[in-house]
Amino acid sequence: ISIERNIEDNPAYASFPKFDNQNTLTDMDYKDDLMLGYRGYEKKGIKPLYPFGYGLSYTTFGYSNIKVTPGVAVGNTPIKVSFDLTNTGKVGGSEVAQLYVGQQNPKVERPIKELKGYKKVFLKPGESKRVTIELNDRSLAYFDVKTDQWVVDADTFNLSLGGSSQDIRLNAKLVNSFRQELSTTTSNPLPRSALNSVLVEKPPVKTGGVFKQTVE
Repeated sequence: ISIERNIEDNPAYASFPKFDNQNTLTDMDYKDDLMLGYRGYEKKGIKPLYPFGYGLSYTTFGYSNIKVTPGVAVGNTPIKVSFDLTNTGKVGGSEVAQLYVGQQNPKVERPIKELKGYKKVFLKPGESKRVTIELNDRSLAYFDVKTDQWVVDADTFNLSLGGSSQDIRLNAKLVNSFRQELSTTTSNPLPRSALNSVLVEKPPVKTGGVFKQTVE
């Protein structure tokens, strides 16, 4: 959640009642669409009072040595983003490192960046750990309403790593050389047990005198 400095800064403010003879207002039409929450603040260039992912701590953390493997996306090969995380304070504490992805030249409207992975790490004072957050082809994709498919455009993607949507400490780039159209089922990030419960049955198709049922 993001907390605005002023109520007028909220991306949904235009939908709020104006408190002048609107005491009977019962419906609010939210028009944030894709730009919900932190995505809307970034699109409008507004810094919230408490950004998405913000948290208090008794200690401080340092980020360094980011590495993306592979640096060029290859099909559904996992993309590993590794970095060093160090507790630079005097007491132990946990940091939730957040990885955001943004497409440089999107063909459709997309947020500047979107949270695609995170990892919570506990460190003693002065301790460092090598941390890895994994992405996949779905992490780069958007849903194309014209083809009813998840699509990854041939483009360069910005990877941003930090402690909140505004507290970005490290940046890297990832290249996808070819447009990809992903399977809605196999690219679904849900665990298989959960995915099986939401698979959609397609109408039976008669093949060679036999009706066959498929799902997607």
